[in-house]
Amino acid sequence: MTPTEADAAFAQAIELQQSGQLDPARALYEQILAAFPAYLHVPHLLGVIVSQQGDWFLARRLIETSLQLQASDPDALANLAWVLVNLGLHDKALARCDQAIALSPGHARAHLTRGMALRMAGQFEPAIAAFEQALALKPDLYEALNYRGQCLHRLGQYAQALETYDLALQCEPGNADVWNNRGSSLTLLDRHDEGAASFLQALQLQPAFPEALFNHGLALQQARRFDEALARYEQALRLRPQYPEALVHRAFALQALRRSTHDSLASLDRALHLRPGYFEALNGRANVLGQMEQYAEALENYQAVLRIKPDFHEALINQGHALRELGRLDEAADSYREALRCGGDAQAGLFALAAMGREAAPPVAPADYIVSLFDGYADRFDDHLVGKLQYQAHERLCEALLPLAGPGPHDILDLGCGTGLCAPLLQPVTRSLVGVDLSPGMLDAARPRGLYSQLLCRDVTEFLQDQDQVFDLVVSTDVFIYIGDLQPVFAGVRRGLRGAGLFGFSIEACEEQDFVLRPTRRYAQSPAYIRRLAEQHGFEVLHLAPSVIRKENGVDTAGYIAVLKAH
Repeated sequence: MTPTEADAAFAQAIELQQSGQLDPARALYEQILAAFPAYLHVPHLLGVIVSQQGDWFLARRLIETSLQLQASDPDALANLAWVLVNLGLHDKALARCDQAIALSPGHARAHLTRGMALRMAGQFEPAIAAFEQALALKPDLYEALNYRGQCLHRLGQYAQALETYDLALQCEPGNADVWNNRGSSLTLLDRHDEGAASFLQALQLQPAFPEALFNHGLALQQARRFDEALARYEQALRLRPQYPEALVHRAFALQALRRSTHDSLASLDRALHLRPGYFEALNGRANVLGQMEQYAEALENYQAVLRIKPDFHEALINQGHALRELGRLDEAADSYREALRCGGDAQAGLFALAAMGREAAPPVAPADYIVSLFDGYADRFDDHLVGKLQYQAHERLCEALLPLAGPGPHDILDLGCGTGLCAPLLQPVTRSLVGVDLSPGMLDAARPRGLYSQLLCRDVTEFLQDQDQVFDLVVSTDVFIYIGDLQPVFAGVRRGLRGAGLFGFSIEACEEQDFVLRPTRRYAQSPAYIRRLAEQHGFEVLHLAPSVIRKENGVDTAGYIAVLKAH
């Protein structure tokens, strides 16, 4: 190749590079370098192409070679800084940016790259200042807007981040990364539907985008669309098998779907292999082991979690549960009390201590405990309760209630309806049937029965206090095991009954006091307490008879079936 041919090839390579034809441009630059190793600017421009193709180490060597030929080239210094940022060499990148800016103070790309180096080093406020300097020089530099938004997001300034992303999209509406980042800020502003739409827009622009797939999975999981969330995580993992966050949330989706706990555990183990000490994976692994009743190994994982974050009250509560199941009651109590000291849910901690006899029993079980228990149980509730535990309170109650109620049709309230076990038994006498339950998962399981006029996700006591409907029958089975003090329930039911309406329910039995909280974390009430409440609230006791409610560890659980009549 002659010098004239090299000059022609150089001009052609620049045109190709500027038009995005990187491979033929690279081939021409390599031919020029083979003939003229010191040809000015060629190592730099070849280094830029190589960096765009992901070979950061070769790009660094090429651009450094170019700077040996011409040390005062601000473009080469800025592009070398970009390469160094991507190699994780933030201090070296900052030094090169400072050199470029000293030579050319108006070099917008040098300010942009300086901001990138600061951002990657976790210095978000100085990074924002650098991006703003770049934007002052070049207002339509969408990368500076995008990265400025990321820094604001990391500083918790989500509304300002969103404004910045929207400005970036005015400059570059087809940029998938900006749409994805925008979705993350919307999600943390509790604008979940808009966030999901933003992630979908990112995926429409770039279908093979692991981060957007993962983020859309999170949005779907937030909306309880667990099957779709799982599919998104698995799409992300096909594109990027070594993606710890996707592995962890895949495990969480599997848990929500009640899929194989061993598959969940394997996903968490892969995440921990990729990122040893990954906090969310360790905590998730401990929770899965607890569900599998492998309490000793769960305890080891909770202890590892607490070595990383000693004041993590959720793990302290769960560590207490594992210790309790292992019979280490004093240590369990200490763990619960430490959770309370660290600002954990006082209701959850005191409830756990009360069930162990270490605190006075609260009037009701904590709502979060009930939702967590039943949301994770909904899809197998009927099989487990009726099959394994031989639960029959719903049948015994309807056997006692329906002859007293007459043929109807009746307007019926099913308090704590669960999956709707009572609904088919009540159907022959039903005009309308309203189901109320605190667990969304239980309501999701009840809905396909198609027997309820309404299904409401409410705390039953709160519902009774403020509802204005009237009913002929109110039924509640296996609900008062989570409510100790039944005064508010009786008052609310009495207000909601039409005429001489009936109130039928089941209780676990105790004899010694009005109600007790047992180590099972279930309440039991005495028949004397039920009779006294009936008298106080204007009910006549039509039926109050002993009945086996279910089996516990193969032993019958004693209870009562009650039918009261308003007067």
